[in-house]
Amino acid sequence: MATRDQVIEVLKTCYDPEIPVNIWDLGLIYDITIANDAVSIKMTLTAVGCSLGPQLVSEVETKMMSVDGIEDCKVEMVWSPPWSPERLSDDGRLSLQAMGFPV
Repeated sequence: MATRDQVIEVLKTCYDPEIPVNIWDLGLIYDITIANDAVSIKMTLTAVGCSLGPQLVSEVETKMMSVDGIEDCKVEMVWSPPWSPERLSDDGRLSLQAMGFPV
């Protein structure tokens, strides 16, 4: 069975297509559930209606399936609560500040 740390490491390899920061540090991941050989992830986007959402969901699911012990991955897009900069990790905040974003 995969661990939460393994799942997070994979999430850190997936980047928002419009902001060059990984989805974990952006705070887009709301929940991770691991049961037996399946992972369920609830995530959001920085903006509702982003046309690249399905591409990002597909990338997360594909990368999760490459982890030993994961046989199934489902990503659910959620919009409540809406994403805000308060969800950024310290690393995400530093990365955005280094790029000139006022966060």
